[in-house]
Amino acid sequence: MYSPLRPADPSSTTPVERVVNWVYNPDDFNPSHLDKIIADITDRWNAQAARHGFGFRFIPASELTPTCVDRPRLWRGGVDLLETRQCYIVDDIGNDQQAVSYLHGISRIIDASDSLVLNHAMAAPEWLERDKLAMIGRAAQLGLAVPKTVALPFRRHAREGLAVVRREIGDGPYILKARESGTGFGVLKVDTFEQLRSAVDIAAQTGKGYLVQEFLPNTGDLRVAVVEGEVVTGMLREQVAGRYLSNIAQGGEATPDTDLSGVLDDCLRVVGALGADYLCVDFLMTERGPVFGEWCTVMANFSQFPEPARTDLADAFFRWAGRLLDQRSRD
Repeated sequence: MYSPLRPADPSSTTPVERVVNWVYNPDDFNPSHLDKIIADITDRWNAQAARHGFGFRFIPASELTPTCVDRPRLWRGGVDLLETRQCYIVDDIGNDQQAVSYLHGISRIIDASDSLVLNHAMAAPEWLERDKLAMIGRAAQLGLAVPKTVALPFRRHAREGLAVVRREIGDGPYILKARESGTGFGVLKVDTFEQLRSAVDIAAQTGKGYLVQEFLPNTGDLRVAVVEGEVVTGMLREQVAGRYLSNIAQGGEATPDTDLSGVLDDCLRVVGALGADYLCVDFLMTERGPVFGEWCTVMANFSQFPEPARTDLADAFFRWAGRLLDQRSRD
């Protein structure tokens, strides 16, 4: 339906290798937690990938060196990975800005080659993949219901945003979160304005951009997966009793959800506006109806979904990736 990924050079003779490489920063997590994440995802990805003739591997960004002398190259242990046309997912959201910048460099040198960065599968600007403020603004422009949101100024100026928070959102409760983050990491529920003031003082020292949003009581978070313009599946993530986060990585519980009628038009409007080949769109299920939360690229991967939704989405994902590789090979 869309063709946001740059077409191959028609004169290219680069051989195709059906592999998905997930590039990540190993320093963002405690090593034992990282080992568990990698083991869990690898187990699920290997089985699904093999059914479609794909291989799968995680690669630490610290093992890669992007270069361009005669052409774009990506070196790992003396081997140029860009000698063959492969698929990549580059996890370029993190807490260390220098590491994030390096990950951007890796993804952009891959983009300059015949290989594919699958999380760049939208025609919209790259920053719309990860900036929650930009997502909220674009969703509101498209007519979706969105939470009241205020972006805080930087460093010592952060408190200057609190008067706007009180005027636009009220006296709480609030959600404080980083503009560019994922998996529910560092998302803080704050009950009072006094607590928010202290939380903002701490957040201002991190060097990251932060948002304050109204806290919306909800029955869960609905994630809808759309691949090549077709709604594939959905899941409802619910909080454990007494908690406020529904993210699977933060202890939320997921069930397949096939009743997507209340958000279907919104999802298709978002995907059409972004020109997105693969996108997951999240909604908080509130008393006033579904409220847009965020959207996610292929880093919101099929392994998080419960069965049978997991296999349905994996099938759609690998068919799409395979077609992209085949198209580049023919071109």
